[in-house]
Amino acid sequence: VQKGDADETAEVVNALKALPRTDAGIFDLSRMNGDVWENAGLVYPVYVAYATVCNKKEGYPDLIRQMRAWDEMLAENFTFEHAAAAASMWVHTLQYMSPEIYEYYRELQDIFKKNVKKTLDVFYAPDAPGKDAASEELFKAAVLQACEADYILAEKYEKRV
Repeated sequence: VQKGDADETAEVVNALKALPRTDAGIFDLSRMNGDVWENAGLVYPVYVAYATVCNKKEGYPDLIRQMRAWDEMLAENFTFEHAAAAASMWVHTLQYMSPEIYEYYRELQDIFKKNVKKTLDVFYAPDAPGKDAASEELFKAAVLQACEADYILAEKYEKRV
């Protein structure tokens, strides 16, 4: 999409749309190599970029339903690794969303903020469980990107991360 190759992007998105869905209604990414949380970070930014640039934002209702499902999955299995991967997925997805479709854009922003706050409260508390270095780097990069893009206020997060 960034290179302006709508045809190639359409092929990728059509392959995504052809994926089976889980019971939660999200793309079944379990057949891809790697962790489904990491895979989601690769898939959804492309999916929303196509919907934004090439498909007149018609995929936004499906996207936000899937983002809600990821939010619920994270709440059910809240680990630092999942929270970091989800934060990265959400911030990169927001990067390609159009704020003109405010209700969807804002809802994803709110999901992101809520989970960043929860992650900080749980995993950056004085008695917090340990974090692996790769996930911590991923989480910090997502928070930094969100601050730079004004999705969240840097003043609220700069001392906590």
